[in-house]
Amino acid sequence: MKKFRNVVALLLCLVLTLSLGTANASAVDVSGNDSFKSISCNGVKEFPDGGKIYTYIINGVVNQFPVPPDGFDPVKATDKELERYGFPPRPKARSGNEYSSWLELVGDYTGTPLPDISIREKPITDIAITSSTKNSTASVTSIYSSNWSGYDSNLGSSSSNFYTQVQVDYTQPTISAISGSSSSNVIGYWVGLGGHNTQKLVQAGTATTGLSDHWAWYEYLSASHPNPAIRINSLTISPGDSIHAYIAFEKANDKFNYYIANNTTGKSASGIVNLDADEYFDGTTTDWIVERASTYLPNYGSITMNTCKTTLNTSNTWLNIGNLTGIYKITLTSNGASSGTVLSQPGNISSNNTQFQCTWKAYS
Repeated sequence: MKKFRNVVALLLCLVLTLSLGTANASAVDVSGNDSFKSISCNGVKEFPDGGKIYTYIINGVVNQFPVPPDGFDPVKATDKELERYGFPPRPKARSGNEYSSWLELVGDYTGTPLPDISIREKPITDIAITSSTKNSTASVTSIYSSNWSGYDSNLGSSSSNFYTQVQVDYTQPTISAISGSSSSNVIGYWVGLGGHNTQKLVQAGTATTGLSDHWAWYEYLSASHPNPAIRINSLTISPGDSIHAYIAFEKANDKFNYYIANNTTGKSASGIVNLDADEYFDGTTTDWIVERASTYLPNYGSITMNTCKTTLNTSNTWLNIGNLTGIYKITLTSNGASSGTVLSQPGNISSNNTQFQCTWKAYS
């Protein structure tokens, strides 16, 4: 049934492609030597309210970019409209901290830019996390990675339960210095599902290339398909901006949803991606990560990951990172082991169980 749904979705988008006469554009260099390929829209669907969904077929995968109509108010929108346009769902209870947090997030919304999409030649994450040393203290296990720093919660590869949503808030860091060329200094800040126990991983957040090229992105990976990061050029990101990143995966419906909001400008971007859950979804881990996505780790100073929360399939209730089981504290070192040079160091989870800070230590 899953394969049938994916084939139908692909055929529908191919019909749109033929009717509009569009195709993927050739590769262009939009960020120094950090090569990107510009992507053309394959079709547009318009709704009676004036909203639209732009469809892009990227390496055979259907990616949809919803753009609500002018004046769209997510606070007053129906649940169906929120789902159509890719917003985080409204909490069922219309009171309490969860609802207040949701109101604060969507209350900053002023619009969604028309999509302008390109793909990075190399994935932000191209391998699963590796660790060679474990030091367990209480409920936190310290491990080391050659590309990740931050935290994840690991239910174990054989768990029958799985994480379904994850979110984070942070301030986009200022890059104070780099080592070598701009293209060899790329850093990503993101939330994800998967990537620890397997190479299945979905993720979304922001990144910086060199000193000043800040951008929003999302990505989906598997062992057989190490897809490139998809850059959202139309969502402007600047140092000091307040960023919210959210992702969800509906395993039963083969649907990956991301939402990235720049709460400083009020603009946001969301997407719905039709992915085969058997190939791409691993909900045994949920991740809050600062990543070296190139040769060197640019000097980002420090970043505080706030509102680190996730949900399990057993409940729609948001759970704080500090209240989860199987917590892994991940230190980024030059060789992915305790013997390597520390490049990015996470601090402890705060007393309110919702935040932690990562600090830059070295380039490579």
